[in-house]
Amino acid sequence: MAQLVTGLVFLSVIFRYSIAANTLNPNQPLHDGQTLVSAKETFALGFFSPGGSKNRYVGIWYNKLRPAGQTTIVWVANRRSPLLGTKGSLELNGNGSLTINSMIFLPMPSVTLDNPVAQLLDDGNFVIREANNSEFTWQSFDYPTDTLLSGMKLGWDLRTGLNSNLTAWRSYNDPSPGSYIVSMDLEGIPQLILWSGSAKMWRSGPWNGTTFSNVGENRPDDLRSHFVSNKDEVYLTLSTKALTRLVVDKSGMVRQFMWMESVSMWNNFFYYPKSECEMYSKCGCYGVCDINIWPTCSCLQGFKPKSPQEWALRDASSGCERLTALDCKNMTDGFMTITLAALPETSNAILYTNLSLNDCGARCFKNCSCTAYATANISGAGLGCVVWVTKLIDLRLSSHATQDVFVRLAAYDLASISTKSSKKHQSKSVVLIIIFSMVALIIPLIYFYSWGKKKTIHKDNQFE
Repeated sequence: MAQLVTGLVFLSVIFRYSIAANTLNPNQPLHDGQTLVSAKETFALGFFSPGGSKNRYVGIWYNKLRPAGQTTIVWVANRRSPLLGTKGSLELNGNGSLTINSMIFLPMPSVTLDNPVAQLLDDGNFVIREANNSEFTWQSFDYPTDTLLSGMKLGWDLRTGLNSNLTAWRSYNDPSPGSYIVSMDLEGIPQLILWSGSAKMWRSGPWNGTTFSNVGENRPDDLRSHFVSNKDEVYLTLSTKALTRLVVDKSGMVRQFMWMESVSMWNNFFYYPKSECEMYSKCGCYGVCDINIWPTCSCLQGFKPKSPQEWALRDASSGCERLTALDCKNMTDGFMTITLAALPETSNAILYTNLSLNDCGARCFKNCSCTAYATANISGAGLGCVVWVTKLIDLRLSSHATQDVFVRLAAYDLASISTKSSKKHQSKSVVLIIIFSMVALIIPLIYFYSWGKKKTIHKDNQFE
């Protein structure tokens, strides 16, 4: 009898610390100290304490990737409700709901299940389904924390109203929701917004056919993202070709990492905002930010600082105003072409998917509220344009500018810009003429000088 009891105790200890499967069944709790491991051992799920914290959380992390001995956490279940001590347990109930220490911590599945099973997949998704059915009734991918993995959707399910966004950790030791959120904004033309509370900190700009317009770098194929917008869903998803993740960190930076096997570390390939010019509306309405000049803020041609005193103190937040009021009713206004690194703020813009750029310009010209227009797709896909009917905000220049925006100006300002441009062109022409004239004069002089010197040398040789 004693041997039987000893054997049962030994088996209970083994069970407590070694669940090797990737599934969790009802009446089989996952205790603190145990882990679920995905089929290919890519991800693990269990209890952890971040940094120097004593709090315990249920999370998912990369099972084998430990750069500098650190665990990379990609999802936290109870980020708002940490446990104290190591007596925690995660349990799947008979109706398909998950509990931590008997408390439901996540939204219930939409349907009641007869034979539920919870499973950790090799893409990092923790799912609930019927044991004999591959369709998920709940998945962790719908409720991300601060990390977007390949296959996850950052955006909206318009059918259910589910908004899957990223929220930064509060600190290195505390995964509870912090100050910064990255979400898909549906106002106007969809784009990603980095929020700090209710304040916009950075925006991706709208999708331009190849990438978001404010994220214009050339990207490796392995790091390309995909954007989907239809009547049912609007979301961004990452490529599955590389081991990559997108994170919003506690300092308010949006970073994309790629695993570098050769050095066993995460490489921070991209981050936003990269400079002060990518901070939202740095130079106010009709103000343009250019990181390559000082001061970085200036007004569009045809505009002037709204508050010269504030601009003199390097505060351009008040923006710019027109030198000359528009006169749309008499049809005298026109358009100035500027090339920007990103489209202006599109939360109040209108997208026309079936108009060419010329037709868009004609429509804008006839609408007295229209302030600018631009092509919506730079990938060569054809139709599509954007029309602005409010002041232009968040304009930025860079050496990688890609998109032409046609800004409405009064006829007088257009003529003034044209005259200045013409005078500048004439000045350049005069300078070029002077340079060519000098070259044309110097070359013969050099020739005759060389010819005369050779002739003198020849005469000297005759007398030797």
